[in-house]
Amino acid sequence: MQKLIKNLLPAKLLLVLALVNTLCIVYLSLTSTQGLPKVQINQADKIFHFSAYFVLSFLWIWYVFKAVKNTRFISIKKIVSLLVIIFGIFIEVLQESLTSYRTFDYWDILANSAGVMVAYWVSTYLMRPEKQEKKLNF
Repeated sequence: MQKLIKNLLPAKLLLVLALVNTLCIVYLSLTSTQGLPKVQINQADKIFHFSAYFVLSFLWIWYVFKAVKNTRFISIKKIVSLLVIIFGIFIEVLQESLTSYRTFDYWDILANSAGVMVAYWVSTYLMRPEKQEKKLNF
């Protein structure tokens, strides 16, 4: 599975996908939802938040997995996850300050953060850095 994840998409394509996903989240978070069909599921927006931030985190972590050296992957993965959580909080603040049709919601931040944490956990099992072979010097 690790080889499949490692070889499935090139790093440049993952970077483009992660950037496009980030921009889509910004756009969808700051535009009006009036006129869109309503989903008849309680707390459906929290499921959308969780899913969006899971995908966002997973794409950025996958990009980091392909782009950095093995020895730094775990620490950079933690930083990426923290930055995505901060990004979600920032978007909530922007919704409150820039729009009249969106509001700040702590539950959205919780759903976003849960998506990030699950993506971190899933990536831990799917993307393990290759172990470096130790060279013996005589």
